[in-house]
Amino acid sequence: MRNSKMFSAAAAIGLAATMACAPAQADEVTYENQRFGTQASFPSEAFPERLPAPTSGDGLAWASPDGAQIFIYARHNQGAETPRSIINDRADTDRVTYDAHGKRWAVVSGYRDGKIFYERYIFRGDLIHSVAIRYPEELRSTYDPLVGPVSMTLRGPSRS
Repeated sequence: MRNSKMFSAAAAIGLAATMACAPAQADEVTYENQRFGTQASFPSEAFPERLPAPTSGDGLAWASPDGAQIFIYARHNQGAETPRSIINDRADTDRVTYDAHGKRWAVVSGYRDGKIFYERYIFRGDLIHSVAIRYPEELRSTYDPLVGPVSMTLRGPSRS
């Protein structure tokens, strides 16, 4: 009897430890901009505070208490912007440490004002859709794992 009680207690402790170590499923926010149709998703616990909307209706932003921010927006392509020109423009003002691009997309990351930034752009017709994430350097281990999954949710139609 004593052994079965010990086994039961050990099993209960093991189950509790397994449940405590399992990743929690975070609620996800999916934002779709009414003006341009830009869409992206992110975990609500990472960016719980919605910031005031710009009057232009171009997109929205959210923040965390620790200083991280996410921006989801679109804009008209003003002239001859290309994925490469967006990267070059960022390199003119920021310390770019990573960039990649294709015919209709660009990714650029680096440092600005003590924060890490990561931005993904997709070109659709005369629109450029974007998701941008910024966070303090000391929070790299918290936000780096979100960058890829969040940025890959970016969608946007071709509209004028």
